[in-house]
Amino acid sequence: SCAGMLKKHLKKIFADSDDAEKANILSNKIYESVSFLYDILKITAVKGPHIAEKTSITYHDSCSGLRELGIKDAPRNLLKSIKNIDIKEMDEAETCCGFGGMFCMKYPDISNKMVVEKIKNIKAAGADMLAAGDLGCLMNMAGKLSYDGVNVKAYHIAEILSGHAFTTPSIIEKAGNEKGDEGGA
Repeated sequence: SCAGMLKKHLKKIFADSDDAEKANILSNKIYESVSFLYDILKITAVKGPHIAEKTSITYHDSCSGLRELGIKDAPRNLLKSIKNIDIKEMDEAETCCGFGGMFCMKYPDISNKMVVEKIKNIKAAGADMLAAGDLGCLMNMAGKLSYDGVNVKAYHIAEILSGHAFTTPSIIEKAGNEKGDEGGA
């Protein structure tokens, strides 16, 4: 959401300001990480990580990444390029998970209903891992997966592309280990 704000809205906010030129320069330098790899650096395949056994991943499209930045195919294409990764699309991958920054605080009942639906779709996909490019979304879904006892590990896509997802605990396991228990948000 930060990249979306800086890339798409900064120019409008400062359009009639003395800082309009600076805002345009900054805005033109902002890229979401996967989009930067795929669209700017033209990296269309990931050579590593080396995964010994088949792993299935489902991908959640964040609202800001998809709607503001147009990021849809790049994460999936990069994930598909990794040997032994199988992409299992969930239903409604493009539907909001209910986090939305302050939205989940102002409207917790609505937010919870949204993440409950998202978790149903993640479970139905039958994947081993959930990937997302937005940490807010990821924390929301990972927390609900953990709370519901669903054995799907949640990682930021950068952790998967770098190989760290296959050697380190997932976001919820990390939170649990820091607290000295088995997990949970």
